[in-house]
Amino acid sequence: MAKTKLAADEKVTVLEAAQILDVSPDTIRRWEKKKLIRAKRSENNYRLFDLEELWRIQNKYLGLGNKVEFKVLKSKKTKFNVIELFSGCGGMALGFENAGLTTKLLVEIDKNSVNTLKENRSHWKVEHQDIAQVDFTPYNGKIDVVAGGPPCQAFSYAGYSKGFEDTRGTLFFELARCVKEVQPKVTLVENVRGLIRHDEGRTLSTMLRTLENLGYRPVYRLLRAQFLDVPQKRERVVIIAVRKDLDIPALFPKEKDYTVSIREALKIVLRVTELLILNAKEKFLS
Repeated sequence: MAKTKLAADEKVTVLEAAQILDVSPDTIRRWEKKKLIRAKRSENNYRLFDLEELWRIQNKYLGLGNKVEFKVLKSKKTKFNVIELFSGCGGMALGFENAGLTTKLLVEIDKNSVNTLKENRSHWKVEHQDIAQVDFTPYNGKIDVVAGGPPCQAFSYAGYSKGFEDTRGTLFFELARCVKEVQPKVTLVENVRGLIRHDEGRTLSTMLRTLENLGYRPVYRLLRAQFLDVPQKRERVVIIAVRKDLDIPALFPKEKDYTVSIREALKIVLRVTELLILNAKEKFLS
C-alpha cells in the first residue's frame, strides 16, 4: 500500500488516518481501545495519531515489516538491595532480580502468595504477617530501595495538611513508616491508574507530600506496560522518590514505538519447554 506524502511525524485525526491507511475509522478506534496505538488530544479535543506508529501497527497486522522478538530483559548483578512491601506473588521482586538487585525482605499477609514466593525463591526472606507488626529499624541505612504497591485508600483529613499523619490508619502509612525507619536511597510506589483521580486527586497529593516531608523528592508518571516490552495491556502510576541528600535523577523508562503480543511472548516458552523435554529424553535414554 502506498504511503501518504505527509511527513512521518505528522499528526492525523481518526478520519484522516482511516483514509490514509484505507481502513475504517472503527479500526483506528479499536486499535486505540486495545492500547496498540497512542493518541494525543488537540486543543479542540480531537484525538491525534502519529502516522509512523499507525503504519507500524498496520504492517504488523498484515505480517509485514520488522518483527520484534520478545525477550526477558536482564542486567548484571549490582550491589544494590531492596525491601518490598505488599509483595504478592513476587512480580515486582522478579523485576528487581532481573535488574540485578538483591531482595533482602518481602512482606506479605496473604498465605497463598507467601507460599508461592517460598516455592519459587526459597532463599528470599519473606515475612508472613500484618505489615503493621513489622519492625523495620534493623534495616536502617542498609537498604537502597523500598518499594511497594499499597491499595488505593482515601485518607482522613482534619482540615490541616499534616502529610505523614494524614495517612495514619492506611496501608500507605505503613509504607511511609518503613521509609522513615529504613531511610533508603530511593522509594518506589506503584498503583493503579485510578490513583491520579482518586478522591479528586487528594490521595496522590497526600502521598507525594508525605514522601517530601520524609526527606524525598517524589515524581510520578503513568507508565503503559504494552509500550515497554511487556505483552500485557497494563497502566500503572509509578512514583519514584529520591532522598534529598543524593544527587540522583529519577529516571523513567522511555516508551517504545512498538508492542509485543502474547503470541510472540509464548514462543519463547514453547522453545524452553521443547529444550526441557529434549534434555529429559536424553537423560532417560542415557
